[in-house]
Amino acid sequence: MSELILHHYWPSPFAHKVRLALGLANAKWLSVEIPRIPPKPLLTSLTGGYRRTPVLQIGADVYCDTQNIIRALADFGFLSAIFPEGCMSKALAFSAWIDDTVFELAARVVITNALDTAPSEFIKDRGDLYFELGWTIEKLNHDLSSVVLQLDAKLKNIDDILTCGGNICSKELSYADVSVAYLAWFLRGRWSDGPKVLSRYPNICRIENAVCNCGEGQYQDLGGQEAIKIANDNTPKSLVGIDSSVMTELNLNQRVGIRPRTQSSDPTVCGALRYLDRQRVSINNTEKEVGAIAVHFPISGYEINLEV
Repeated sequence: MSELILHHYWPSPFAHKVRLALGLANAKWLSVEIPRIPPKPLLTSLTGGYRRTPVLQIGADVYCDTQNIIRALADFGFLSAIFPEGCMSKALAFSAWIDDTVFELAARVVITNALDTAPSEFIKDRGDLYFELGWTIEKLNHDLSSVVLQLDAKLKNIDDILTCGGNICSKELSYADVSVAYLAWFLRGRWSDGPKVLSRYPNICRIENAVCNCGEGQYQDLGGQEAIKIANDNTPKSLVGIDSSVMTELNLNQRVGIRPRTQSSDPTVCGALRYLDRQRVSINNTEKEVGAIAVHFPISGYEINLEV
């Protein structure tokens, strides 16, 4: 069985989320550290152009987007560790709400407060990813107090869910609790007011501590070129076909383009359609450096269009 290879950088909040899930599973994995901002030539040669963090590689199969990575880890053999008591659907739905709604507010707060201290190229890159096109520093500052109020309201909602003293959706820790922990980690470490705000929410802090105590699994460092060689030495092992329950006119091997649905600077990733079900879309791609690879995306949150 191929090893788990995580392409990430340590301060990345979404990479931290995946690492916490690896800790929950007590998984062994290989760590490839990538740049925080483009260019990321070794990563994009594996992904067909996708540049966000993190990315999971299993041989010549490459998984993009955090939720999709977690599904891949469940398929890899960690289903019961990450989603105990059959809580997968509930945990993924809760996590999607955290990522799409609560983290988006947290990112606005953190980035706005870092406008005077963070490198300008970093602010520009993250602004083009997280904010609407045409965003301005003036508007970020103008909206900050309102965004903080919205974030605080969401944190209270999360803390109230946990008032019974349990976890989000299972007796044992699950990926839903990982979603709370990574959010708290991000706010605590990146926002000067984060620790003070979080101190008002003891249940969030309790979950944060419990998840963090599980660690981040057992990892060893791996060079980017070594990861490329592993991809080149393997062929994709993932499924091929179109699930009969999918409502689509797409056919296998048609050239499709995939990109996030949000207005952002993300490039479109193109390739021959390999697999499609109601949760995942996969394309075949060939790059000189890596050979034949399969790149996998979630359906939710992404546009999949026929390339003409």
